[in-house]
Amino acid sequence: MSNLATCSYRAWVPAMGQPVRTSLGLPKWITGAADWPRLWEATPRGWYFGAHPEAFEDAYLDQLERYGPKRIAARLAAITRETGAQTLLLCCFEPLPTDCHRGLFAQWWLHSVGEVIAEITSEENAS
Repeated sequence: MSNLATCSYRAWVPAMGQPVRTSLGLPKWITGAADWPRLWEATPRGWYFGAHPEAFEDAYLDQLERYGPKRIAARLAAITRETGAQTLLLCCFEPLPTDCHRGLFAQWWLHSVGEVIAEITSEENAS
């Protein structure tokens, strides 16, 4: 499997790697985003957004547990094969991972698999 990181759509630049959508909506300002692979297993369901933050977190983590790390890893490996990417970036709209499911996914992945998923920003990529 590729290297795995998270990133906001607004921070993404092509040199970072292959974006993988984990949002229900599309970043319509990015040409070609509709063709990016989607990781449905890590995409929150629409009803979560109307819930209290703790209920969102519980529902999202329950979703990840239902799919499990093995199935998610297999899907990520398939995306790697399909795209040939060296780095996959799990992307969504929120600017900060502390405010969204990207951060929850990274914490869950660390706990479940033992691998750290870093957040990449355009500033880090520029250096």
